[in-house]
Amino acid sequence: MNSEATLNAQSHALDHGSSIEHWAMNRAHQIVVHQGMRLVEAAQSLDRKQTSANTYALRAAIMECLIEAMKDGPHPAAAE
Repeated sequence: MNSEATLNAQSHALDHGSSIEHWAMNRAHQIVVHQGMRLVEAAQSLDRKQTSANTYALRAAIMECLIEAMKDGPHPAAAE
């Protein structure tokens, strides 16, 4: 499984022709696959401690992505 650093590197490897929608969908997919599935597995096993930890990790990944989008993500003008 890819590490979070690898996923972040992949999200930065956009060419200039990519639209912000494509970037956002790709990044959201990465977060759901990496963090969301861990949360689902913990919840299914009724592990409250892991569910709580994975909920926090999912929220943190979403917040990091939003900050990344504001700082480094493609700009709407670049998508035109």
